[in-house]
Amino acid sequence: MTAAAAPDAAESLRKKARTLVEEVLAWAPDGEDRPPVNQAVAAVHQLNAYGEHLRDAVQAGVRPDSPDRTPPVLGEAHGRLGQPLTPPVPPFVLTTDTVVRRAQNLARLVTGLLSVLDAAPSTPPDLGGNTTNTP
Repeated sequence: MTAAAAPDAAESLRKKARTLVEEVLAWAPDGEDRPPVNQAVAAVHQLNAYGEHLRDAVQAGVRPDSPDRTPPVLGEAHGRLGQPLTPPVPPFVLTTDTVVRRAQNLARLVTGLLSVLDAAPSTPPDLGGNTTNTP
């Protein structure tokens, strides 16, 4: 991928993530608007993938010399993304309501990561300082 194509790919990923987040947050876990379980499971996996990419993008923007500037959502993302969908203890039953709630929780996490990226400056700060002699 060329350097010029990278911003387009990142924006495409953000757009896809926002679309899925809107869809998932519109689901009613207990109502008739809930999706079939296989669609909810697919959404969990896709939101995990989007979240991992977004988490990495947020992490890349954190300056190592400023630990106090680490967004709290980053720690949350490290702890929640990539977790197995199946409960760690029996019974291993996944209900549609459980999967929908998990998808919605991941959607809110992805929304937080997107917010951090949207608030970040479009160009990285000049870490070396201005070395020119222009007034």
